[in-house]
Formats: sequence, structure tokens, C-alpha cells
Amino acid sequence: MGSRGSFLESGGFSTPARWHTVDYVDGIKVLAPKDPKASISLPERSNTPGTAYLSYRKDGTFDQYITFDENRMPVYRIDYGMHRGKKTLHIHYYKNGNTLPNPPDLKEGDPLYEKHKHLFKGVK
Repeated sequence: MGSRGSFLESGGFSTPARWHTVDYVDGIKVLAPKDPKASISLPERSNTPGTAYLSYRKDGTFDQYITFDENRMPVYRIDYGMHRGKKTLHIHYYKNGNTLPNPPDLKEGDPLYEKHKHLFKGVK
């Protein structure tokens, strides 16, 4: 289980699902918490190998994107929020399920920015 108890229902885990799919963007599940008062941070584990999840804030702006490897472990998470005292688009890389320190900002021209820029609604 992830640090936030965040597994989805499928995959044989007995933990109740905290998320539901509200949309799809290019085949990527857009998730929202079942409890409207809960944090919108995406699950840090997946029950589906090689998948990705996406979330948007209530106003429709991009919040997070996370992708998982074939072992269902996170590879990287892109966030749009406060980072080093300002609101930025930044990327958290993972190793063995844990985030690495010092997440870099993600800027136009970076390969991952260009790959995912169609998801970044409302990012300035």
C-alpha cells in the first residue's frame, strides 16, 4: 500500500478504493478522490502494470501526472504547485518506490515537457 493508502480497487488488494475515474485523456485515466474533502494527490502505487494517472483541480487546471513501470512502481510524477517558494511545474523521480530529493522544474523544451504538454491545462 502507498503511504496514503492509495491503491485502486483492481489487482487483488483488499484496501478499499479511494479513487474513481472521472475522464480519460489520450487513454490516461483522470482520477478524482471518492471523498470530495480528500487531497487530490494521485496514488503512489498502481495495481496495473505500465499505466499512468492524471488529475485536474476543480477549476480544470492541471494538478498531477504519474506513470508506473511494468512492476507497478512509480517512475516519475509531474506536479503543478508550490515548489521552492513559487508555483511551478516540476518533476519528482522515483527509485525503489521512493521520491528522489531535489525535484527539478520542468520547462518548455525539456523532453518530458514536450511529451506531456497537451496535459498541462492552465499551466503558466
